[in-house]
Amino acid sequence: MKTKILLLSVAAILIIGIVAAAVWWMLRPQVITFSDDAKLTLLAVDYGKKHKPPDVKASSGTRVRRGNSFTTTNDTLVVWVRQEYDSKQYHYFQYYAYDKAGAACVGANANYGGNRQGNEVVGIRLDGFPRRQGKFFLRVQEQGNGGQEIADRPLVVRNPARGPFSSWSPESLPATKDDDDVSVTLTKLAAGAAMPYTRNNDDPDDAMNKGVQATFNVERNGKPVTNWQPVSVETSDATGNHVNGYVSGNQWNGNDDVATYQYGLWPDEPAWKLRFEFSQQSDFADSELWSVQNIPLESGRQQDFYNYNNRRGTTNSVFAETDLNGFHLKIFTPKQFTDAGQGSYLQGGLHIQVTPTLPNGMHLTITKLTDDQTNDIASMNQGWGGGGATGTTFNYGLRDVGGATNLNLIIALHKSRFVEFTAKPEQAPPTPATAAQ
Repeated sequence: MKTKILLLSVAAILIIGIVAAAVWWMLRPQVITFSDDAKLTLLAVDYGKKHKPPDVKASSGTRVRRGNSFTTTNDTLVVWVRQEYDSKQYHYFQYYAYDKAGAACVGANANYGGNRQGNEVVGIRLDGFPRRQGKFFLRVQEQGNGGQEIADRPLVVRNPARGPFSSWSPESLPATKDDDDVSVTLTKLAAGAAMPYTRNNDDPDDAMNKGVQATFNVERNGKPVTNWQPVSVETSDATGNHVNGYVSGNQWNGNDDVATYQYGLWPDEPAWKLRFEFSQQSDFADSELWSVQNIPLESGRQQDFYNYNNRRGTTNSVFAETDLNGFHLKIFTPKQFTDAGQGSYLQGGLHIQVTPTLPNGMHLTITKLTDDQTNDIASMNQGWGGGGATGTTFNYGLRDVGGATNLNLIIALHKSRFVEFTAKPEQAPPTPATAAQ
């Protein structure tokens, strides 16, 4: 009897130990490590409108920078991750939400909330993820001094926002929509199309290398045109996903425009809602144009160009200004850099300021830029700064300005058109092996 009791006690202890080990195994933090010893730890997942970083116990002699708390307009999924790496080296981590089958993915934004210190807690905001699944995968790509690397395994995220959800019904294609004088016909929508670039060079079939292809016919005032093309797209589905995509390329075949973009959503949804922004590329109306001739090209340092908005500075003066379509435009005297090294990508810079800030759907485009010998000057969009009532300043880097003394510039200030479709994407054909990068 005593032996039986002893055996039962030992068995009970073993069972308790096994259960405890299983619980510990299930509750242990998920950690992924890169070859340069950078380490990411999944700390918490929250869903709602208010998002607060979890408390993290710092190791002896280390400092953890926690991301800021923030709020969102709609209920949003946020994944909190601790990023640890050598702060003396460059590191950037890009996150992608995948379904379990790896059919599609959506890039996610990180809320850093301060300068990076090599030991930080960041919130990964997910506006798109496979909400009908009980869990999904978060894959991470690191950009660092040693190049790029994709983690060998993902973080597994349990979905706190799983359905049930309703379903949308798609329109039959082709479908035609109008905005003012522009008519757009969507003839085809395909998910899983190869992008013109690769994010994962080791696996051309990885979903992060895939995008969406949409084929259009465009008319203006009832006539086919090829100078209007999509530049951005908003995609949503019945589960609450909403992502922005940017067109990476437009290929014209007669009157057919094939636009390729990232990101779409998951193709097993019955339908996507798509809102395309179409922007004119050429042949603008005279009322949309401003032409300025003989703009002097001044010598200056690169820091003079980038510090144009310093009120105490006198090296950046306004050469010309005008009112166009309800906006005030200023052209600052362009610079030819004296401190650009031989073979530098950019040899000069130009600022154009618009007040007030352009609303969504208004664009500023340099339609023509030449030097005093009528040679074309390449301008590279370097982003913009400012905003609000003070206006926005658009920054352009200049190439091929050696020997030039004056510039001639034509600017277009023009309005986009927007069209919306509800469509079911078909599956794009597989990438031929010879086309893999």
